Amino acid sequence: MPAFRFPSNTSNCYQAMNLSARLTNICQAIQPYHYDHIWDCCCDHGYLGQRIMAEHPSSQVHFVDVVQHLIDEIEIRLASVPQKNGLAQCSDVAMINLHEGKDHLVIIAGVGGDLLLEMVRSIVSRHSSLMKTNRLDFILCPVRQLHKVRQGLNDLKLGLISEKIVQDNKLFYEIIQVSNQSPVSISLVGETMWDLSNSEHIAYRNIMIEHYQKQPSHQAKLLLGLYEKIK
Repeated sequence: MPAFRFPSNTSNCYQAMNLSARLTNICQAIQPYHYDHIWDCCCDHGYLGQRIMAEHPSSQVHFVDVVQHLIDEIEIRLASVPQKNGLAQCSDVAMINLHEGKDHLVIIAGVGGDLLLEMVRSIVSRHSSLMKTNRLDFILCPVRQLHKVRQGLNDLKLGLISEKIVQDNKLFYEIIQVSNQSPVSISLVGETMWDLSNSEHIAYRNIMIEHYQKQPSHQAKLLLGLYEKIK
């Protein structure tokens, strides 16, 4: 992966950065909303957070990684740019402390569904008072265990804002945006994200059907039936 560099003109950094299709779609999902704090927990060396800093200058953007030397590199680069809405911190994502009385967006991508769900559960359980008065949203892009994540989000009483299928480097991803302020339940296989006039969506649906046809479990049969009903 190329070295992480902030362009000299931060206001135009989104023009200088060529984000992947996955990260671009995550960034675009932020656009309709304003957040006081946006947490980039994407394990991508700060590429997404850099774009967010430019496109959301009124939001405090937090770069979070558990690897200290990566945070050290980001801190050096943050010090060299004119915009001061970026802050890097070395932390376990599950243990980040959200400021009370503020609206937050936490973005987690690049990790398996089990770990991602553990992170979300920890953040939600530790900020119950904030969630009574303020908005707490998540944009999530797990690399596995999608249905477990979706069920877990329902169990946490987080509601759907949006969902999207993205193909990136020959792999398919689901980007799921949820909020403590949305009443919309989350389908195990997605509902609003499907467009079967799109050949990529057809290919993704066929992959999932073929996968669950090979699985003998009751859960697999349930999911297979749900995928087959998508029209």
